[in-house]
This record gives sequence, C-alpha cells and structure tokens, in this order.
Amino acid sequence: MANVDVNIEKWKKRLLDLGKKNRLINYRETKRSNIKITSPNSAELYSKLVINEKVLTFAHSNQNDFDDADSLRGGFVYRGDIETDRSLSEQQKTLANLRSKARLAAEEQGVNILYLSVGFLKWKESKDSDQILLSPIILIPVTLSLESITSPFVLSLHEDEIVINPTLLHKLENDFGIVIPDFDSNEGDIVSFFSEMRKIVNN
Repeated sequence: MANVDVNIEKWKKRLLDLGKKNRLINYRETKRSNIKITSPNSAELYSKLVINEKVLTFAHSNQNDFDDADSLRGGFVYRGDIETDRSLSEQQKTLANLRSKARLAAEEQGVNILYLSVGFLKWKESKDSDQILLSPIILIPVTLSLESITSPFVLSLHEDEIVINPTLLHKLENDFGIVIPDFDSNEGDIVSFFSEMRKIVNN
C-alpha cells in the first residue's frame, strides 16, 4: 500500500505545470482576474479569516451609480472589513467577475478555483537571469458571496484544505534542492513561517 501512495505522489508531481505560463510560478496581475487586499495586513487577515473563521465584507455603497470618472454619484460608501487597491467601481467589477468564474467552475466541474494568496516569493531562476518571478506561497480556499446589488461582497473560508503552493514547493526542491518547512494552518503563525522561509531561500 505504501508503494501505491509513493507512486501516486510521483504521478501528481508529473502533472504539475512548472512553466512560466503557470501563475502559481509566475504570478501576473490582471484587471479582472485578481485583486490586491491592502487592509488588513496578511497576519491580521489570516487570523480573522482562518483562525477565527470570521466572515469579512468588502467596502460597498448603498447604490451602484458611477460616473465616467469612476466616482460615485451620491449615496453612502461603507468601509467594510477589507480594503483593496482599486476604486470602488473597479473593485465591484473585479469581485463580480471572480465570483462568476468561481460559481461556474463549481457548477460545471465541482471544484473551487477561488483562492486567497498570502505571501509572495520574489525570485530568479539564476543569478544571470533578468526575469524576476513572483510566486504565491500560502493558498487559502475562499468563497465570495453577494446577497443583493447594494449588499457588500462577502469573503469567507471554503471547506477545502489550506496549502503551501504545491507547484512552487516542487520547483524549489526539484531545481534548487530547497525544502520548505511544513506549515500548520491551525497555528496560523504566518509571521514566523515567512521568517523561516526567508532564511531558507535567502541565497
């Protein structure tokens, strides 16, 4: 039985896409496929969302009437628990797109594709390379929900397992012999984990 488990792990690793087109290796920001959370910071966000399993809201307005300059025409803006790097109009459009794609994948394929990335590794494949790669580290499965057009988008923890980017782990170990320590998602001490990881990948 042990040999079967070993072989399964080997097959899984062979299926990993280690190329630069894979956003788990070479993360790229786009207008509608991702959004950056600016507040709270990563440690506080992890504590609230994962450890305390709180439901967090994004900033929103009591109406969705924006002018050509992306400014709200009247109405009130509610700050919410989460702030992003987008204007309110752009934020709403991006969150709506993310929610729509996640729902479609869940309905058609039965899988969750929506993840909150905490921490990024900035690195190069060699000292002579000019290309800097950005890879997400901790992947937290999440759900985006919306009750009505004037309600806030709500971020909550999904039931899937929290993982360290498996593609990045394999890439680091396979190409550079770097083994990243395990992360206990229940402990939630991401500051210590990132500090330890920084020492390991420093060179």
